[in-house]
Amino acid sequence: MTSGSIAKKTLIFALPVLLSGWLQLLYSAMDLIVCGNFGSNYSVGAITATTSLTHLIISLFMGISVGANVLMAQAFGAKNKDKANKIIGATYALGLLSSVVLLVIGVTCSKFFLEWMGTPQDIIDLSNTYMTIYFIGIPFTIIYNFGAALLRGLGDTTKPFFFLFIAGIINVGLNFLFVITFQMDVAGVATTTVISQFISAFLVTLTLIRNKKSFANLTLKNIRFYKKETIGIIRIGVPAGLQSALFSLSNVIIQSSINSFGPNAVSGAGAQSSIESFLATGVDAFAQATVAFVGANYGAMDEKRIKVSIFYTSLYGAIFAIVGGLLCYLFAEPLLRLYISDPEAIAYGVEKMMIVETTYVIYALVCTISSAIRGLGFSFTPMVVSLLGICGVRILYVFTLFPLEQFHSMFGLYIAYPVSWLAALLVHIPCLIFIGRYMFKKIKTAKEKSSAVASI
Repeated sequence: MTSGSIAKKTLIFALPVLLSGWLQLLYSAMDLIVCGNFGSNYSVGAITATTSLTHLIISLFMGISVGANVLMAQAFGAKNKDKANKIIGATYALGLLSSVVLLVIGVTCSKFFLEWMGTPQDIIDLSNTYMTIYFIGIPFTIIYNFGAALLRGLGDTTKPFFFLFIAGIINVGLNFLFVITFQMDVAGVATTTVISQFISAFLVTLTLIRNKKSFANLTLKNIRFYKKETIGIIRIGVPAGLQSALFSLSNVIIQSSINSFGPNAVSGAGAQSSIESFLATGVDAFAQATVAFVGANYGAMDEKRIKVSIFYTSLYGAIFAIVGGLLCYLFAEPLLRLYISDPEAIAYGVEKMMIVETTYVIYALVCTISSAIRGLGFSFTPMVVSLLGICGVRILYVFTLFPLEQFHSMFGLYIAYPVSWLAALLVHIPCLIFIGRYMFKKIKTAKEKSSAVASI
């Protein structure tokens, strides 16, 4: 990450991350496709009704993985092996603690949260079953994502991809067994998700333990809360998690509004969200590349490579969003028919695609630019911008304009997405410029001091 062609290496870094993310989404997509074809009438709606809620609950803790990624990349760029080993140990300690908290919250409170969101009575029991089983396996999800973030901070994006590939094959096979043969419906697909996440968590942890000849590795005695490293991970990770949580909160509020239109609206919007998640994962891959490359080159104090990294990851993310978004919209109906068959539900999904997918490039730029700011060590700023620009705009819209007759439609609800993205982007850009100038000045000062010491 600190030498060679950035244009080439960011692609090499991002591609396995993208494929890893798509494999994770394949779990969810196959859940929906199998349930939609072989489960009960409202299985798809029951599963998708939990998506924004589960993201809201786990996103705060998942932000810790962002903090681990940034610190690991900086330690790697600075060639500080001792610090890297402590970061691994502190990350796993935080992961184990987070797992216990999420397990308790998810299992005990799922029904209450679903009722609070106004989940239709036709699907609420199925949604509760799916969500409860999903959170029983949440420790494996947390451990995999934390471990994969550490490997990516070390520049290794290939192994997490292969681990997910293995788990994904098992997930697909078990889906058919549990849903078709055992007729377990949503309980079956939730159980397969838990099993596949256990496999991927086990493999990524084993790799970090056996990584003794590499730059850094995991040992059981190192799993503890090292003060400096733990504070550093939390300082960067918690604001990133809060940003994601606030983002999810706005989605929960929008999901509650979708619920008011009935189960077909929930199914259509949910199927579209599953398709959109493949776009979001591609965008996130370039955002993760931004964090890693900016963080590593900041650790190496290379101003030029930081700027070039931001340029290429933003360019690649934008191109991916434009091409992918247009393809999703052009093939909206056949893609949606993989999940659902009801014409009304499909119409709801197509309408959402028309608005969201065609404007996805705005979201892509928001992700890469905010990740660049985070890679420079400023995690609080993107959180505040997202709070005001994305969450604030959406919540304000839902509670002010949306109730009005002329806006009270699914089209009127969906327009909140691109408007909120644009508001955030217009603030993120000047923030990056200001923070970049400040950090580049620090790099210049540090180099001058180093030169002065060397000349003595």
